[in-house]
Amino acid sequence: MALISSKHNSSSQTPRRTDNRNLFVFGLIAALSFISSILAAQITGSVSIYANYSDNAFQLSDYDFDRYNNDHRLLDFVETTDDVNLGTQIEIGYPLHYRWWKFTPSVVANINQNLSNTEKYRRDSTVKLRIDRYYWYLIARYQYQPHIYFRDFNDGDGTDNLENYSYSRNTTRADLAIRPLRNTTVKANFRVEDYRYNEFFTEADGQALTGGLGISYRFPTFTVDAGVDYRTYDNDNRTTEADASYDANIYKAKLTMPRMPVSDTGHMTWQPSLGINYQEKFYQGGGSWYGGRADYTYSMTAGFEWFFNPRINLSLDYSHVFRSVESNNSSVVQLKEYSENKFGASVNYKF
Repeated sequence: MALISSKHNSSSQTPRRTDNRNLFVFGLIAALSFISSILAAQITGSVSIYANYSDNAFQLSDYDFDRYNNDHRLLDFVETTDDVNLGTQIEIGYPLHYRWWKFTPSVVANINQNLSNTEKYRRDSTVKLRIDRYYWYLIARYQYQPHIYFRDFNDGDGTDNLENYSYSRNTTRADLAIRPLRNTTVKANFRVEDYRYNEFFTEADGQALTGGLGISYRFPTFTVDAGVDYRTYDNDNRTTEADASYDANIYKAKLTMPRMPVSDTGHMTWQPSLGINYQEKFYQGGGSWYGGRADYTYSMTAGFEWFFNPRINLSLDYSHVFRSVESNNSSVVQLKEYSENKFGASVNYKF
């Protein structure tokens, strides 16, 4: 009985050793395949140099323009009402291919500076991961913007001094696009933004949540994009008179023409586009400043893009923004309605 038992135990262990060897070989092959895909990948990226002109750098109302022209002390911080913003954006990615998947982690750095109002500068950074399959892609990103300066306001501590109204913003965002049909792409996005203001305006701190859906359809002669976002902002340090919480609906539409040759002989192409956005923002707070207030912002953008070759392109664009305000407080309407025109140009090189 002992011999039979010993023989039975020996034969029962053999398949387990074989399974272990198969598992090891499979893991080794998978690891070598993944390493080879990494070694085969190439660094990609782009460099953009841009310039933007605004005729209303601080989003001043008509009433503010009159006060500025009369040297009002509350507008002393304005060097010029219009300004030019110069900037550079660099993105570096490292695409990785594994079977039917493509993973592209990347980093983005953006630096810009206004020529006259030098306090308006930005030093933004972003990390991204894009995942591509044949009929869908997903982009996850985190962006850190340590300094965003808007303008100067009276500090609410009673000193009546003008103080820098600036904040930092952390944004976590995900974008998903699925192509269920050959000419149709369905899109979804979600983002979380944390706003932290400087020591003079901490009552404005808060978090914004935004979610949206959209669709893109490619006709034979043009492509149409349309979407709607819902946004809610929750004021962290709310008070009765300073609760800036709001809900907003954002409607977007864009028409893009296909690339068209500039001439019959050359390889250069160009592509025009036209976009329209409309946002309605309803404040949830009370008090004389935010109670019953609603903002309606209309924006239109027209752009042209020239492609000299697969690596270099030039973009020119124009945008017009107008905000109308409804409020029982006439001072809110007087100070918060504004219009702005922007002209932009950028050169992009891909490598």
